[in-house]
Amino acid sequence: MLFHNLKKSALVVMLMGALMGITSLHAQNKTISGTVSDAQGEVVIGASVMAADNNLLGTVTDIDGKFSLSVPVGTRMSVSFIGYSTQEFIVGDGNVYNIVLNEDTEFLEETVVIGYGVQRKSDLTGSVASVREEEFMNRSTTDAAAALQGKAAGIQIINSSGAPGASASIRVRGYSSNSGSLGPLLIVDGLKVDNISYLDPSMIASMEVLKDAASAAIYGAQAGNGVVLITTKTGAAQNGKSSITYDFKLTQQSLGHQAELFNAEDWIAYKQASGFDMDGYLKQNKYDGTDTDWFDVVFAPSFTKQHAVTFQGGNNKGHFFTSLNYSDNDGIVKGDKDVYKRLSAQINADYQIYKWITVGINSSIEKRESRSVSQQGRYGTLMNAVMTMDPLTPVYYSDPSEFAPSMYAAWEEGKNILKDPTNGLYYATSKYIDDDNGNPLLQRDRTDSYNEGLNFRGTLYANFTPFKGFTFTSRFGYRANQSNSHSYSTPYYANKQTKSDDYNISASANNGHYYQWENFANYNLTIKKHNFGLMAGMSFIQSKSDNVSASASGPDILTGYEDNFRYLNYVNSLSTTTKSFSNAPSISASMAYYGRFTYSYDNRYNFQANFRADAFDSSKLSKQARWGLFPSFSAGWTVSNESFWKDNLDRNIFSYFKIRASWGRNGNINVLSGYQYAATIDYNSKMYQYSSTDPTYSYGSAPAGLSNPNLKWETSDQIDIGFDARFFNNRLSVGFDWYDKRTKDLLVSIAPIPEIGVNSTYVNAGSVLNKGVELELSWRDNIGDLNYSISGNVSKLKNEVTYLDPSIYRLENSGPFYNNRMRTAFEVGYPIWYFRGYHLTGLNPDGTPIFEDVNGDGAISDGDRTYIGKGIPDYTYGITLNLEYKGFDLVVFGTGTVGNKIANLFYQADGPFRNSLRYFYDNAWTESNRNTTVPSCISVVNDWTYWSSSGVVFNGSYFKIKQIQLGYTLPKSLTQKAHINNTRLFVSFDDFITFSKYPGADPETATMSSSNAMGLDNGSYPTTRKIVAGISITF
Repeated sequence: MLFHNLKKSALVVMLMGALMGITSLHAQNKTISGTVSDAQGEVVIGASVMAADNNLLGTVTDIDGKFSLSVPVGTRMSVSFIGYSTQEFIVGDGNVYNIVLNEDTEFLEETVVIGYGVQRKSDLTGSVASVREEEFMNRSTTDAAAALQGKAAGIQIINSSGAPGASASIRVRGYSSNSGSLGPLLIVDGLKVDNISYLDPSMIASMEVLKDAASAAIYGAQAGNGVVLITTKTGAAQNGKSSITYDFKLTQQSLGHQAELFNAEDWIAYKQASGFDMDGYLKQNKYDGTDTDWFDVVFAPSFTKQHAVTFQGGNNKGHFFTSLNYSDNDGIVKGDKDVYKRLSAQINADYQIYKWITVGINSSIEKRESRSVSQQGRYGTLMNAVMTMDPLTPVYYSDPSEFAPSMYAAWEEGKNILKDPTNGLYYATSKYIDDDNGNPLLQRDRTDSYNEGLNFRGTLYANFTPFKGFTFTSRFGYRANQSNSHSYSTPYYANKQTKSDDYNISASANNGHYYQWENFANYNLTIKKHNFGLMAGMSFIQSKSDNVSASASGPDILTGYEDNFRYLNYVNSLSTTTKSFSNAPSISASMAYYGRFTYSYDNRYNFQANFRADAFDSSKLSKQARWGLFPSFSAGWTVSNESFWKDNLDRNIFSYFKIRASWGRNGNINVLSGYQYAATIDYNSKMYQYSSTDPTYSYGSAPAGLSNPNLKWETSDQIDIGFDARFFNNRLSVGFDWYDKRTKDLLVSIAPIPEIGVNSTYVNAGSVLNKGVELELSWRDNIGDLNYSISGNVSKLKNEVTYLDPSIYRLENSGPFYNNRMRTAFEVGYPIWYFRGYHLTGLNPDGTPIFEDVNGDGAISDGDRTYIGKGIPDYTYGITLNLEYKGFDLVVFGTGTVGNKIANLFYQADGPFRNSLRYFYDNAWTESNRNTTVPSCISVVNDWTYWSSSGVVFNGSYFKIKQIQLGYTLPKSLTQKAHINNTRLFVSFDDFITFSKYPGADPETATMSSSNAMGLDNGSYPTTRKIVAGISITF
């Protein structure tokens, strides 16, 4: 029956334009007409003009707000429209009735979206950050997550890359796990999504972030890191007025904050001071005075174009919103290797078939394609090469006689020396070091790769309201994705470390679908001053993926090497060609039951309780531990509605004051998969020699891991105490929260003793504390025609590991460091994944470094590594200024962090001829510069202890003015002559100014994307400086 209704609903939505009109039944007596407008004189399109006692007798206003129909004299007419108070009149002797509708103040009270419902903001008892539509307007970013940056307290946005199409990461109230799954649950129009980068910010009506456990507990096991609820536009906000809007933005982007690197003269002096015979090196290599600025070589200004067309409208029966968006971002790396293109559409509609049933659809389609350059690594990445290639090396060699010795020898052997296809010149390589990156343009061009994808996301729903106060919702959500990727690279030689003797080709095809079916009911009952609310529901989720990948490598792998042969179909069958492939479909499922009870009395006292029970399929936890139970409780007291407040305080000064408190429990199970609780068998996964006399190897099976039947959920218990206040006739708003979030039973991967023969197993072995305060302030006022507002927020966070199983003293990550002895570590008493290295305490009189002897053994060794910083900031903050004056508007927005550190990993003690930060030369100890903390150059030239110490850890705090935008809206008296309702022009300067003491590149992106490598600068794509010009036209 449900699917029959959904099918019927879909047909209704498709025919909505034809069904919006209401057929009038013409009586014989009298024809009346008139116009319906609002208090500002704007006509109301689609207002319902109905006989109060006969819903078959009526009409709706047209595009000019006019109506006309025949009714009997004496009929009581009702005029209504969403967002306005209903007006009535009785048909008398007159023929013309002009009606003015006033805004419904009760309806207009701000509401916020919560799990499986909405709630008046004044009734909230939890901590919910709400960001409205106007905060997302005219942002140049196409990533919804990035648009949230600096807009709410307790929310950190991490931009680990400024590359085209790169997605920002969201962190809510700290870091609660040692796993890589630290982002919040993302819900768009009721649908759980894997990311929100596909959403153009202009399509968002509101974004709510459920920060405390009491608000997020309704989502249970998936809400351990908070919940982000996004509502896209529906057309209802326009009060049903139809409109067509076209938006265009043209962005010029260029390299922003640059690292302070050496030019040729200073680099030579630095190496001379480090003890190298630079005169001899320069003579040997026939140095000709080349001074290459690799930033200028690699980066150049580029353009991004964004187009958007929006159609919206509706009436009392339904609404529609359709948006088509196109973005074409050509990154700042020269050439066409960093490009991101996206075409997306959003289609939202709802329709009231009868008074007791409303159906709707929210659907999005996304098509994307991209190319990207390598970053965030030491070996073989373009971004690291830009930072570390010495300035004495030219960009190109025109003839092999100019080659570095090892390159020339390789050329004589017939090795492939890559050329720039645009000019036919050889990519130069350093004559001073066999570097592991080589020329950054070579890293750009040695691989040709691209990926593309198509995604469908959406929900279909039906709301049944059989009686007053009761609504039953059945909602079906779906996601379907398809993506392809291709990569091809040729053999090449740059130096002894940067080379490949093989061709490589690979391709993958990824397909997946996801669906969720939710059924829940809300019932609200008011008895005098008592308001009760009940919600109960269930959900079922299933996800399936089927991914295929294949690759081949070898000295000769294809039947042909022209562009049209660079596909797997043309891989040959030679014995020297190594092939590999993988494919294993997967399926997962979960179900949940949930409920909520709310109570309020006299707009003074509020109470709310939530409960959710979650269960996942058997791949995650055993049958005994499969169900997780997640309760929460919260209460609020609106003190300003008490008589003692009203009678004794001037409400024009003390306008509103409410106290909130909550406790709740959330969970996390994202890190688990593959039946970790059981000792499953990897079938024929090993090779064994079964006989001591027969050397033949045969397939055999082995345990996939060490079973742990006691595995259970990670759980987070959180206490939140806060208040909301408004002063001076609601012009000044203040919000404050203190929270204490304790996560226990952390799922940790450990290595059992080698004799077991198992590499790793999972155990519940840790606890983490996140504690902090959040403050939000805003002031809104006007001075004559000048309307202005200023808002700001600041958050303080304390993060600490409070427990690890005694069998685990410390977890370390060595991946990004290579030969560097610094590590990030997860250890009791410290923030998660802090920097663990040597503590530089000062300098000897001769300029050599002094390190703390932590273990007191009289020698500096691995045992002396200790805490030297962290990538997690103590404070995050944002500030926004808005001004409006006679058609002009100005927005200034900035954000920043305080207390985080950045470890710069570019210098390599085993490769001192790499370029690096000139800070280590400009501030180095010399006979004339003894008052410094930087050792003499020669004393640390090959000293891994120093380059693994606090000496290379910098203050990562920054403040960035993200946007300065000036706009002008043309007078309607001018635009309406061309049948244009609204025209706005604007120019914006985004990411233009950065205040930071970090001598490296952009401090905002000077981090790696993984959670266990926060604050490590190893070459990230920098944030670009943008000049944006745009126009918005509404018809």
